[in-house]
Amino acid sequence: MNRNSVIAGQAGFSFAGFLFGQASRFGFNLLVARVLDADALGTYALAVAVIQISEVVAIAGLDSGLLRFVSSNSSDPLRQKAVIGSALKTSLFLSFVVALLLLLFSGNIASMLHGSNLLQLTLCCYAAAIPFNVATMLYGHAIQGFSKLQPKIIATQIVSPLLLLLLTLLFRYTAGQKAALFFPFGLSAAIAFFWIRPYLSKISGVLSMDILRASYDRSMMAYALPFMVVSLLSMMMHWLDVVMLGMLTDTATVGLYHPAARTAGLIRAVLLAFAGIAAPMIAALHTGQESAEIGRIYKMVTRWIIGLVVPPVILFMLLPEPVLGVFGARFAAASNALLLLTVASFLQVCFGLSSTLLAMTGYARLSLYNALGALGLQVFLNLILIPRFGITGAALASLLVFFLLSALRLSEVFILLKIHPFGYALWKPLAAGLVAALLLGFARPWLLTLPVFAGFLTGALLSVCSYIALMLLLKLEREEREIIFKFIPFINKETK
Repeated sequence: MNRNSVIAGQAGFSFAGFLFGQASRFGFNLLVARVLDADALGTYALAVAVIQISEVVAIAGLDSGLLRFVSSNSSDPLRQKAVIGSALKTSLFLSFVVALLLLLFSGNIASMLHGSNLLQLTLCCYAAAIPFNVATMLYGHAIQGFSKLQPKIIATQIVSPLLLLLLTLLFRYTAGQKAALFFPFGLSAAIAFFWIRPYLSKISGVLSMDILRASYDRSMMAYALPFMVVSLLSMMMHWLDVVMLGMLTDTATVGLYHPAARTAGLIRAVLLAFAGIAAPMIAALHTGQESAEIGRIYKMVTRWIIGLVVPPVILFMLLPEPVLGVFGARFAAASNALLLLTVASFLQVCFGLSSTLLAMTGYARLSLYNALGALGLQVFLNLILIPRFGITGAALASLLVFFLLSALRLSEVFILLKIHPFGYALWKPLAAGLVAALLLGFARPWLLTLPVFAGFLTGALLSVCSYIALMLLLKLEREEREIIFKFIPFINKETK
């Protein structure tokens, strides 16, 4: 199978899982916004931000360590079992320590984020999910080390978010609003863990006693800790706007901002899907000094990413009011923030592969410095812009950071590797997107007169259908036709 098919096939499954997970989380945010209130949604956002940053510390980079050491010891099953046991035992200890610290300092954290007792109680409830979330993530990565991607994607992107949505509905209408906020997060994490747990034993042979008896693996920890630093910086950048809004305003303001941030964040699932598949392929090509092939893949994957994200970008930028209106009328006040955050996410997904390219071609330290600089700049801009402009200031800070970071990464890749992502065929999705945007712009006054859900759905259909029609009119590139004919062979037969 050629590289085009491998990237498209594996990224397709990964992207489908990410898309389902993002849709479920979007549904959860929609549910909380409509059946609770902005304060409850802000409380949830702040609590999840604290929990996910804490989980990175508890994982300690061992997810990357497992992928490396399990796959590199494929000829030594005993060593594989020892590596898995050590990673899981270490993370189990760390996750309990992190959860205990959160319980002890939940009041201080809630006070720092201008939250009430509701935020403190939510943090205490969510802290119980940390050991389960960490174990699920590491079980998934251990299984992926045996070239089995599906269990991790299903557990983290389907089972957990879907249960979170369904359990929130159940608790809301059987036990009340607070129960719907407190309990589904931990329960969904526990159920996802027990779902994936048997797969590890079946695939690797690792049993519970192997984990308890495992010894500390110093070499794996030395490899893993730098990845923890990179992951921590990435997670902090992801949640920094939400956390600083909490520190500088209140939970209700965070609640108004959160739907805009998470809606724009849906676009990033495309980059995550492709980057995870392209990264090892780029690393292998760099080892073989195949710079021309790296450049080709860089251009091709960038074109595919842009081609996939154009329709939602158009929708979010031209119809932010109906998009946020589905959460409730009061959330339309964040429409300017959604527009700015959509542009920021578009820059991130279009040029975020540059970071992967730097890391996989021997410039991991430079990539780390970029992330450190971007984090510091984002803190500085948030301190200036949030007090003056509120949620719009937080969105503007993100846009400025990703604009400068994208320009810096593109320059570094061009100077160090002599490649760039701008292929000739890139004009097609950009041209189709521009025409589709003009059509949606002309229809905008009429769409705003429709009921919120009708305007949103009609705008989405118009954006997607006009874009696809234009892309077909401009004709797909050879790589796209190969992938379509391979995975949908009956189309090829009909065209012969």
